[in-house]
Amino acid sequence: MCEKRIRKIKRGSQIARLREARRLQRLQWIPTPPPSEEVAPPPQQPTVDKAAQNRVILELAWKTIALMQKNRLIQQKIIALQRETSEFVAAVMSNPENKKRYLEHVRLYTAGLITLTPTAEARNKPLKLEPKH
Repeated sequence: MCEKRIRKIKRGSQIARLREARRLQRLQWIPTPPPSEEVAPPPQQPTVDKAAQNRVILELAWKTIALMQKNRLIQQKIIALQRETSEFVAAVMSNPENKKRYLEHVRLYTAGLITLTPTAEARNKPLKLEPKH
């Protein structure tokens, strides 16, 4: 072995030294036949039914295509619903009274005048139920 390489190994990390030791072991290893007189035949590969494999693959492909189509339809419905919701909100906000109420609502909540947690007074107050007609 080259002296430079040995010096590098000594200076290198533990992993590098271990790697080099394994490399040397692999180089020194000489394959020998098994000690027994009888040579075992190589294990036979189980026969594979190509037609069955192809059927399974084809079935999976069809199921995948069906799922992709369902996904596309659901995505289109989601987009249509989002569009409808946006149009509805735009129509509601075009009403000046609604716009005024919304701006008042935003102003009160952003100013911190109204909180979502009920006060002690509101917690103790019984709920008013409207009579059913």
